[in-house]
Amino acid sequence: MPARTATRLPGAPEWVSGLVNLRGTLVTVVDLACRFGEAANQTRQIIVVEACGKAFGIGVDEARDVLALADDAFEPVDAQRALGGIVRALVHVGTGGDDMALVCDVEAIAREALAI
Repeated sequence: MPARTATRLPGAPEWVSGLVNLRGTLVTVVDLACRFGEAANQTRQIIVVEACGKAFGIGVDEARDVLALADDAFEPVDAQRALGGIVRALVHVGTGGDDMALVCDVEAIAREALAI
């Protein structure tokens, strides 16, 4: 989905960017970079996901690839790095596994962002 400006929700955490109109349906958009401590950014692209029976958007800088990973590729994270259960694991990706990516729990994000 192309970048859109979200309408802020009064009283929502800073990392909940707000609402966007997606083909006549209001969708809540979250900014995970902001949730992870980076500056808020309204110009990110939005990936629409569904969890806990609700559709919502996640602002991303870019989507490079969709990967199928073996179970042994996932490294568990300790409670401090899990950010309240949002981060489930780390994985090594890229050529030779030189890059790392966070594996997020979309349902935990939905519960926290949408208060469900």
